[in-house]
Amino acid sequence: MTNDTKKIVTLGIMSALGAILMIIEIPYPLVPFLMIDLSDVVVLVIFAFYGWKEALTVGLLKAIIHALTKGAVGPMFIGQITAFIASMSYVFGMYISTNKLNLNRLFSAVAAVIMVTVILTVANYLFITPIWFGETTFIDIRGWVTPETFELNIEGGYLLTILIVYVPFNLLKGAVITSVYFMVFKSIAFLKPITN
Repeated sequence: MTNDTKKIVTLGIMSALGAILMIIEIPYPLVPFLMIDLSDVVVLVIFAFYGWKEALTVGLLKAIIHALTKGAVGPMFIGQITAFIASMSYVFGMYISTNKLNLNRLFSAVAAVIMVTVILTVANYLFITPIWFGETTFIDIRGWVTPETFELNIEGGYLLTILIVYVPFNLLKGAVITSVYFMVFKSIAFLKPITN
């Protein structure tokens, strides 16, 4: 089997594994419709082994496979789109923190989690949350989406809602994802293919 064939087979298997891991969800206690899954670990492993293009391929394929097997999560497949954005945010965060900032493992994980949290918070503010509620932009929902919408007993407007709902969730999920990624990678690093 040639190296290209092995790579294609690996990407296919890891995409399927990522889709399976998307189905195994742990509810986030504060907002039960938010779920933590470990599928981004697969994308980070592919990024470490092959690079960002292959990680992008696996991130996209796992979201498509998940959509085909489970159906649309939210209006317009916004759940799967969000999962893809999250996967690419982790890849971007790890790429910047390890390749450009040359941070050690702990600091690269912290930097990546912070980048993911910022990217997903902005995306949730601008379009993910509005689409989830059946609207087009934040302008359409900023007047009526409040912490009470998420059954949180806090007074505040749309921006505060986004911050208190998504920032803690993304920090927790990021800590879980990067921790599991480093544990998995440490145990399989010897399998990393040698590239020219």
